[in-house]
Amino acid sequence: MVSHTSANSKHPLPSIPEPEESAQSASLGNVLTGCLDLLKIDDPAIRKKAVEFLGSVPLGTVNTYGKWITAAKAIADSCAIGGRLFSQSEMCDFLTVAAKGVDSKRTGAKTVNDATFHIYVDIMENYQKADDRMKLHYPRIIVDTISALDKGVDTRGEAVGVYSLDRYYQERKSTATQEDPAASYAASPVSEKAAPAVHEPPSYSQVLVENLVHITNRSRKDLERSLASLQAADIKKITDLSLNYKRLQRYGKMSSQSAFKKEVEKELGRKLTDNQLMHAINSIRKARTYIENVLDGKFVPHGTHGINHVKHNLEYGYQLMGLMEPRKRRSN
Repeated sequence: MVSHTSANSKHPLPSIPEPEESAQSASLGNVLTGCLDLLKIDDPAIRKKAVEFLGSVPLGTVNTYGKWITAAKAIADSCAIGGRLFSQSEMCDFLTVAAKGVDSKRTGAKTVNDATFHIYVDIMENYQKADDRMKLHYPRIIVDTISALDKGVDTRGEAVGVYSLDRYYQERKSTATQEDPAASYAASPVSEKAAPAVHEPPSYSQVLVENLVHITNRSRKDLERSLASLQAADIKKITDLSLNYKRLQRYGKMSSQSAFKKEVEKELGRKLTDNQLMHAINSIRKARTYIENVLDGKFVPHGTHGINHVKHNLEYGYQLMGLMEPRKRRSN
């Protein structure tokens, strides 16, 4: 049980009664009902949507994240979809409930308490000042951070080190509002599944290999081995980035966000919204990591929908800046 109190706050983390069944022995449905009851969420539409979401989660995902985090994510997503805004005290309750699923023996009680308390302080200091759109996604941000704390990966499959939790939490606040929570529960159509690896190896240019040697400092042999295992679409994407890598480096060296915004908008000939700007900045900062993760096959498709949201979010940032060609729509 998390029970910290800030030296400058009269609001300790709320005490939530324990559910009658443990998350290990209870069914997934009972865990969901228990969480909803602890949070005093009585809205029939929210509860129904959470049950629907949970019903589309495959067993492999439950095994990866555990029943508690899986249920908490379904609640957070259903509240975001249903427009259910939490009050500040309810948000603290949600944090406490979500953190109950963490295995403190594996993670370390101090690490759990410190991380949870930092989120609590953020809620107390910033939640009331947030706009309604941000408030809608706060529970989702918390679930992802708690999942990263407990499992080392968030619910989208992004690996997060324990010492990067604070930075991850802040970054998640800038990206969560751009997502459709229901999308992670949509089954991937059969036609979009990856083709078997029995097809001919995809073609790539020696110019790409040379560019990647300079970007990654890897040997030609290692790069050619990695490229041979990729799909043609991913080769096209890293080709686009490698050809524009000098632009990426130039953007990355800009001293201020305003200078970056001015330069990108000048080159694009159009304005970027604040949210698009944050996407672009995040993608630029992670350009080399994106390329290397594609080469190493680290963008594992999420079990619930067959895609990797981290990869898609980064690609969206590159597409916004014209550094990567958008995926062409299929003709009917």
